[in-house]
This record gives sequence, C-alpha cells and structure tokens, in this order.
Amino acid sequence: MGIPSRREAQGDRRYDVVIIGGGINGTSAARELTAAGYKVLLAEMFDLAHGASSRSSRILHCGLRYFETSRPLRSFLSSPRRLASAAGMARAAMQARAELNALRPEICKPFTMCFPVYGGDAVKGWHLDLGFGLLRRLGPARPVLDYRRVAGDFDRHVPFVCDLRDRDRLRSVATYREYIIDSPDRLCVDAALEAERGGAELRLFTRATIAGRTAEGGWSLRLSGQGSVEMVEAPVVLNLAGTWSDEIIAGIAPEPRVPLVTGTKGAHIVVRLPPRYAGHGIACLHRGGHPFYCLPLGGDLFCFGPTETPYGGDAADAVATDEDVAFLIEEANFLLPGLRLRRSDVVFTWAGVRPLGYDARQPMGRRVREIHDLADRGLPGIFAMTAGPVMSHLSAGRDLRKAVGRVLAPSRLPPVPPLPASRPDPAAGDMARMRHAVGAEHARDLMGILYTRTGLAWGRHLDRRTVEVAAETVSDLLGWSPGDVATQVDSFMRHQNIRFARRETDRLSVDRVEART
Repeated sequence: MGIPSRREAQGDRRYDVVIIGGGINGTSAARELTAAGYKVLLAEMFDLAHGASSRSSRILHCGLRYFETSRPLRSFLSSPRRLASAAGMARAAMQARAELNALRPEICKPFTMCFPVYGGDAVKGWHLDLGFGLLRRLGPARPVLDYRRVAGDFDRHVPFVCDLRDRDRLRSVATYREYIIDSPDRLCVDAALEAERGGAELRLFTRATIAGRTAEGGWSLRLSGQGSVEMVEAPVVLNLAGTWSDEIIAGIAPEPRVPLVTGTKGAHIVVRLPPRYAGHGIACLHRGGHPFYCLPLGGDLFCFGPTETPYGGDAADAVATDEDVAFLIEEANFLLPGLRLRRSDVVFTWAGVRPLGYDARQPMGRRVREIHDLADRGLPGIFAMTAGPVMSHLSAGRDLRKAVGRVLAPSRLPPVPPLPASRPDPAAGDMARMRHAVGAEHARDLMGILYTRTGLAWGRHLDRRTVEVAAETVSDLLGWSPGDVATQVDSFMRHQNIRFARRETDRLSVDRVEART
C-alpha cells in the first residue's frame, strides 16, 4: 500500500495524519478522521476559512447547473461521458442539499429560484422539465424541489416580471426551491472545533512545509508560526490547501511536475433591490454561456454573479476588478433592464478563486471533485483534493477519511463523541460573542472575530468607531496595547475596503432605489 508500519508515538510530534489547510474540506476531514480514531494535526497558514471557503456564491443548489449549457441536447448526446459526469455531480448536489438541510437547517435559507425561458433561446422549457425529472430520480425526496413552470399570467406569479427583458418573447418561467448558506465561514469553524474537542490539534497562523521523508518512510513537516519552529512527523499528509496545493509539494515532487490546480475567479457585486424581489432569486445563462445568478443575501441585499475567468495569482489577493464589476452590471441589466443598475448602486463586491482540477484539455479546469493519491507522483502517503465546493463538504470529509483508511489504520480507538460546543448566551449580545470568539474559538484578529466567527461585519461596512469598540472589547484577552488596538483597527479597515470593496451609494442612487419600489 506504500505506507510504512509505525512505531509507537514518541511525544506529541508524531501524528497519524497532518492536514494542511483550514478551509471547509480540511476542517471536515479533521472532524471525520478524529472521530475515526486518527491522531490528527491541522495546520493553517492564516485563519480558518481564509481562502475560497469564505468567498463562494453561498448557494446550496440542487444540481441543475450541471445540466445548464448553451446547447444541452447537442452537448450531452454527443458525449455520453459528459452526461454521466453531469448526472453524478447533480446526484451529489442533491444529496449534499438534503444532508446539510437536515443537519444545519438554521443556516440554510430557502428561496424561490426563477429561470426565465425565452422563445428562440437554446434552453427550452421542456429541457428544464426533463432536467428536474432527472433530479427527482437522482436525489432524495426531501427537501422538496417545488418545481413548476409558469406559462402565463406572469404578473401574478412572478413579482419582478416587470423588470425582465423581452417580455414579448417570454414563454415561461420555471420556479423551484433553492437555498443560501448563511455562513460558510461558520461551517469551517464549527468543524474545526468539533475535531479539536475530539482530540485533534489546531495550529492556526502556522505555515506547514513538507521537509522530506523520515527514516521510516513517512513525512517530516516544519511548522512555522507565532515566533516558533517545530518539526512533526506523519505517515499521511492531506494537502488541502486549495489554490495553494501546488506550492505545498513544489519542493518535494519529482520532475516533471504537472499542476494539481487550475484557478478560476468568481466575482460578485451586491446591490439593494426593491421589496418585490423578497424571497426570490433568478438563474440563467449569461451571454458567455455560463450560469449567472441573482441571489438573496438577506434583507434587501442581492448579489449578481459569478464571473468565470482564469486566475493565476495569489488567491488571497483576488478582488472584483473594475472590469468584473462592469461585466456583472452589464449582464444584470441585460437580464433585468427594468432595474437600470449603475456602478453607484453597488454596495460592495467580493471575489474568490475556485481550486479546480488541472487538465491541459480544459483551460477552465475540471469541476468534478477529485481526491488525488500522489503516490503515482512519487509522493506516497500524500493526498490532495480539487474542486471540492462548500455545499458538499460533509461527503468530502468522509471520502478523505476512506482514502486515508485504505493506506493507514487509526492508532487510537474512536473517541467518545465530543461534548456540544459551548456557546455564549444569546441575550449577552455582540460583545459576549466577540469575547467568546477569542476565548473559545481561536480568533486572533478582528477579521477572524467580525467576519469568520460572528459574521457581524458580513453584508455591511463597519465604521471605524464600531471597529475600535470591537478591538477594545477583546484587547485584554489578546494582550493588545492601545498601539496594538490602533494597528488592528487599521488592518481591519484595509481588509474591509479591499476584500469587500465598496462603491459609495450617492443620493441619486438612493432615490432611484426608492423609485423602483
């Protein structure tokens, strides 16, 4: 099997599995492996959910998107393999939708998705009927899809139909139930903390470097962070660093090296829409042929996106550029010309990079989730994953546990199920939540407190005084001096203004929003 036998653990520096990456798949794998009896260490260079996990479109979709192409019949009839792949991904989406709804209903927010069908377009109404018929057969019966296709009296059934393009060519509107994941960051935090309660070790703000092979044939890793360097060993390493996965093995992989990951950027804009959009979203194909959505984020905030462009830079630096914003506004106005959106209507933006599988024949990467056993690259005991979306993280964690189990048995008996997580008293307010994030959830900066763990900054821009109060609230726990508080506030404000770039809404824009109401 390629994995050496292990001696008894010597101190705390030896583990069964070291996981590199604290995103949604790394934390899910840590939870599954710890529950199975493996001694696990999870190392994350930044904070939990730092990369793609916190920058997704947040949609928990039913899998229809895998059948959405500009020429569905031609595409699938000409390639049965592509149809089988689409059906497999759609089945996985339906199963993930059902499982996450059952386990975490409080963060799965339902809404009615609408797919307009026009005369002359490549996507026909019967295509959607067939697609949803397949979805019903592929996935669980619950939660229901609530699919129907409205073929007339649109003003009564589709409250925003007045804004749609080409009313004279509108043949029908398909409606069905979808969900928005309210806090993907929180999913990462909860999985990591559950793994820790089961015995896993978390090393955040720690860079893990694979130093080489051990005398036994396992792997030696250097952990650098918070002013210290430590060497640890493990026979199995899970390289779950997302778009950074190729960097993790760059120094140890034999030549020639074929990349693991192709990065594609998805940018979004957020605008305020009038009350008639409440509880609804819109799905379509944009003029480039890729899925395009208008999604409800809460209150009157809606996002349009995503883009689909190649990205070769550092994923941490990904932002919505002026070109991205212009494209998204143009496509939003093509879909909904009645809104007459302008740049001044954009409340904030965000962008993330999808870690898709590299394929020289597919410049935009492979979207099928894959676990890569790197033994065939001369790296036995190292596994990686590509194209693992947030919505399917539960099954991803199980599949990673099974991959490890094929080469290594756990060194311990499965632990007693961990105690429930401690929670601050909801009545205690935001300050208690912030202090709990530091004292019990490993938060070390304001980004980790206000975005990742509490979500207090999500969906709005905080003013400087609010951020100062937050910093002062936790300064005693983190040992921050007044100078440290000022530095932390400056850092948060830069982060907020770059990662969630804001376009100031002028008075005219506010008047236009009110007029659209």
